[in-house]
Amino acid sequence: MAGRLGRRVINFANLPIKLLMPTTYSNITEIALKTIPSASKIEIKRVLESLYGFDVEKVRTLNMEGKKKKRGGFLIAKPDYKKAYVTLKNPLSISPHLFPD
Repeated sequence: MAGRLGRRVINFANLPIKLLMPTTYSNITEIALKTIPSASKIEIKRVLESLYGFDVEKVRTLNMEGKKKKRGGFLIAKPDYKKAYVTLKNPLSISPHLFPD
């Protein structure tokens, strides 16, 4: 009998991941990501390891509410999202020219 996680099928196209602005560009051991609220820690880890080749040690997540504004008599809300803090096993260095000023 297969394990509980072994039967799970993950469609990577339905898991958008956005890298939040890093504070340093060399010796990065933790990155912050923004994704959809239904993404699990295991899915985030599998996407980062298979598509991007990162060695992920730990994933911590936060469910965030979208900002709400009142326009006239209407309440306008941005969609909710999940913020993930990923700890890497090997430090990572990126070029500072990836994020223009």
